[in-house]
Amino acid sequence: MKRIKLLALGLAAAFLCGCGAGHGVEDLLRAPQLSGRYSQVQQALNGYLGESAQLKYPATGDAPSPFLFGDWDGDGSEDAAVLYASPSKGQNAHVAILEQSGDDWVVTQEVEGLAPSVESVDTASLEGTAGTQLLVGYGSALGDRYLAVYRYADRTLSTVLQEGYAEYVLEDITGTGVQSLILITPGTPTLKLLLWQEDGYRPVQELELAEGRFTSCAGLYSGRGVGGGRCLVVDGWTGGAGDALASDLLYYDAEEGALARLISAGELYDRTRRTYASLHSTDIDGDRRVDIPVQLAPDEGGTVSGGQERRLAFVEWWDFSLPGSEASSFGVLDSEYGFYLALPDEWKGGVMLTEGAAEDGWEVRSLDGAKLYLSLRITPLDEAPAGYRRAATVGTLQVGIRAGEDIPSFYREQVAAWLTLL
Repeated sequence: MKRIKLLALGLAAAFLCGCGAGHGVEDLLRAPQLSGRYSQVQQALNGYLGESAQLKYPATGDAPSPFLFGDWDGDGSEDAAVLYASPSKGQNAHVAILEQSGDDWVVTQEVEGLAPSVESVDTASLEGTAGTQLLVGYGSALGDRYLAVYRYADRTLSTVLQEGYAEYVLEDITGTGVQSLILITPGTPTLKLLLWQEDGYRPVQELELAEGRFTSCAGLYSGRGVGGGRCLVVDGWTGGAGDALASDLLYYDAEEGALARLISAGELYDRTRRTYASLHSTDIDGDRRVDIPVQLAPDEGGTVSGGQERRLAFVEWWDFSLPGSEASSFGVLDSEYGFYLALPDEWKGGVMLTEGAAEDGWEVRSLDGAKLYLSLRITPLDEAPAGYRRAATVGTLQVGIRAGEDIPSFYREQVAAWLTLL
């Protein structure tokens, strides 16, 4: 009997570029109590401005901070960059570069950003030479996004790229050891592959995604791909009545020197079209490959009854980056609370989802309803339903799961790990 692959509890990994909520709190705009070099850099910036800078915290990132440290110009010494705004300079965010002078920091350059908010910040060696570039994503109140790439050399900060974007990712997609910039345009999405060429970043390839079927980009992800290389997965909104998601997948063909597809855009679009907004591509099984969700047709995964048809759906996750690949995982999407419950592969087509005895709960039973395999309950955090294990926390609620009396014994201790938040 084939056993299920255990899924890690927690938020699904986003490989870059996921959309995230900003801080949106006024006190985050102002400097916290800092110490060490952070305090020194802040004091140097305030002295240069003649007023207190309002620090701009990026909305997304592993450790979003308005302070960045690195060797921007490649001279072997550490430099600093600060994202900030100040009353005398208007609403837009700014970037200041500081160098060390003895025990002090000195502002050498500053530049006005492209919008008031900072969506993201990254550093990269896009040129493949000494020095590090700064990539800052800006956001406007209308939801527009603009990417700027800054190059610092000879005490001069140059803007070498300015472009509107929906998503972007830094990736050594060509396998040369140099990071490339992959950018998705806003509106009807086009993918651009940009490389450094002499004095700037130039698009060396542009691709219409999903053969023009996408109306906008919903996500851009990178992961392991063909022959140890990398692949790109793009989720897009399809538009029309009943807006839905679908996916496109690309890899870099070294012989052709261009991005290519293993599976046609039309075929992948048809296979991956899904109607639930929470079904974004992700690494569902932790193998560093991007899995694309496939929403199963009614009765293909099992039966949904008891008025749960709008909330619950059977789903498979596929790694389409490998020829002849199989589904990575099979299970159930709870679209109301945004989580995925993996199920054993051998249950596919042989189980029924129905309402549970408690409010907001549901159960996994045999097709005839006679055998109970799993029970799920959503309750406040301060409740502890007897026999249920907490499998996830969703805001002020918890998702509890209990093995039924008819589930095989070797699954009983695993069930809490089958749940993943999306």
